[in-house]
Amino acid sequence: MKICGIVTEYNPFHKGHLYQIGKTREILGEDTAIVCCMSGDFVQRGEAALLNKNLRAEMAVRGGADLVLSLPLRWSLSSAQGFADGAIHILNMAGVDHVSFGAEDANIGQLTELAGLIAEKSVIDGTIQNMEEGLPFALARERELYKRIKERSALISKPNNILAIEYIRALREQGAKAVPIAVGRLGAEHDGEETSEGVASASRIRELIRSGSFDEVEGFMPATSFEMICRAEEQGILMDDLYRLDCAMTAVLSRMTAEDMAKLPDAAEGLENRLAEAVKKGRTFGEICDIAKTKRYAHSRIRRMLYCAFLGIEKQEKSLPGFSRVLAFNDRGRAVLSRLEQREDFTFITKPASAKYLNDKDKAEFELEARAADIYDMALPAFTELKKGREWVQGAKYIR
Repeated sequence: MKICGIVTEYNPFHKGHLYQIGKTREILGEDTAIVCCMSGDFVQRGEAALLNKNLRAEMAVRGGADLVLSLPLRWSLSSAQGFADGAIHILNMAGVDHVSFGAEDANIGQLTELAGLIAEKSVIDGTIQNMEEGLPFALARERELYKRIKERSALISKPNNILAIEYIRALREQGAKAVPIAVGRLGAEHDGEETSEGVASASRIRELIRSGSFDEVEGFMPATSFEMICRAEEQGILMDDLYRLDCAMTAVLSRMTAEDMAKLPDAAEGLENRLAEAVKKGRTFGEICDIAKTKRYAHSRIRRMLYCAFLGIEKQEKSLPGFSRVLAFNDRGRAVLSRLEQREDFTFITKPASAKYLNDKDKAEFELEARAADIYDMALPAFTELKKGREWVQGAKYIR
């Protein structure tokens, strides 16, 4: 049995994701086990997910995945590089022999070339020099790459290509044996409002759901995913409005100083001072982000940093996850799990009680995620009916 990893957010799981899983099996064989490493309750764009990670993992298994593993909070809220490093490490620990990812340009040769170039010291140094001249990171790096590969450098300007390149880089740097597979992105653009080939972007689907336009969403999602969205909305466990969370964030951020901001991941070049000033001036989370944003500092970087501030995530020495929670699995996923239980150098947690056996560093990360889950649940419409401590009682879900 082949085992293929996919790095995901599934926020929410839609027909484009269904296509990627199907295409991956078409390439590798129908008996291929699909193992997903998925963001938690808070996602890489700097936002709370539409559904909590357990429900999104169930969506994924009902949509064709076999095993869903969590990407711990610190790495879920990291830059593209940190996000890729954490997820690829977990998939490597899970023993995958392939990694599949979507890309706007599914030319594995060109993506691999770029993955090699962005890790070169001369490119890194040139990018830093361009940034010192006032360019944002993405444009600074693309300009440096243009000196070497001309028009092909534009490949790194597209969102899915960026992550694809980072996955390939992470595979190389970690010495992973898994073979990368690029699947051409189907339909709508990443974060785009248009639809194509019956597919809408996840951001467009979230926008429609949060505006109450459920009828417009149904055609873009597998039936099981849409049913779960509707059921979650009825039960009050759909993050259909970020207002409650934004209000809490604004209150917490208002007490933070530049010294506090300097402790955050990605704080550098005086950005902590800009964040502290924005917090003083902005009345809402959106206003704070808009005030802090500049051409040099991308909106997503600002959002991630402020979410880290709110959730209590501070910078630390570069590291990789030491554990991952098993969120959901089916029979084929159980066969993969039986192999993972034999590892001594990494912990796959199927029951929360196992967290007590983690080392101090990993236990602190687990507790950080548990607190964040409570905060997430408190922002839901049904928060008065929910018990705190979800992370300490909810284990992996077997799905027939």
